[in-house]
Amino acid sequence: MINTTINEYRIGVDVILIGDAGAERASRYIGHPFKIEESMTIIYDKGEVVFNINMQQYHIKAPAAVVVMTGQTCELVSYSNDLKSRAIAMSRFFTDNMFENLASKSQGIIASLLGNPILGDENDIYVFNQYYELLRNIAKSPLSDFKIEAARHLTLAMFYGYSYTKHRVINNLKGTDRQKEIYTSFLNVLNANFKREREVCFYADKLCMTAKHLSQVVKDVTGKTALNIIEEYVITESKALLLSTSMSIQQISDNLNFPSQSVFGKYFKRMTGVPASEYRKNKSRFLTPQRFER
Repeated sequence: MINTTINEYRIGVDVILIGDAGAERASRYIGHPFKIEESMTIIYDKGEVVFNINMQQYHIKAPAAVVVMTGQTCELVSYSNDLKSRAIAMSRFFTDNMFENLASKSQGIIASLLGNPILGDENDIYVFNQYYELLRNIAKSPLSDFKIEAARHLTLAMFYGYSYTKHRVINNLKGTDRQKEIYTSFLNVLNANFKREREVCFYADKLCMTAKHLSQVVKDVTGKTALNIIEEYVITESKALLLSTSMSIQQISDNLNFPSQSVFGKYFKRMTGVPASEYRKNKSRFLTPQRFER
């Protein structure tokens, strides 16, 4: 039997509710990218955070909710000391099983959540609060039969009904609408190819423009060069794999399409100032079997 704290509730082994996921817990993860091994919803009741999800930065002010999907790379950049939040973590098995019978409909839900992870509308937050309380009631119920099924159907109804609602995403991008459109296209191509391609000319060719023009557009929109953005993707993924997986450095090098472990090691040290092995060793305390520890 799994013991829980007064602010933690479990439904089987696949759903965990954290009643206090505030500043103390946040301090463990700040500045260290990690891979999400389970789907997670964080409900912010007070304070604010700056959070990177798949290299996209979001400035989140309470009240708000954030939905992060399995496999995404996340990094907590900063948070206010008055931060108060609750979290719902669901295993990959739970969510895969939940969506498996929806076929194409599930892809629409997932795409909506991936594209719009922040919910800040007052009505949405009210519903998410009710959803959390209903899950907590299921967890606290002495009747053990059908708990996980009740949680699965409740969750499916929740996300199916609210995945297409209007989301408020705080966007700090500059530039013209056309430049933002090009930058968004660049990110889409980058997301699909950064593990294999690290040259600006590759992405420029895909977007039918010169490398110089692409770099200028990215510079105007973000203040960074296209190469800077590519390098950030590669290094963030490298850090996340070092912290959140048991892959060897050679396997990470292969995964990111470096010609050798030596080349990867030199690249990582040039970008971060420390060897990959030292980064993994010094940051190993951040590795946890589930994202929110008891």
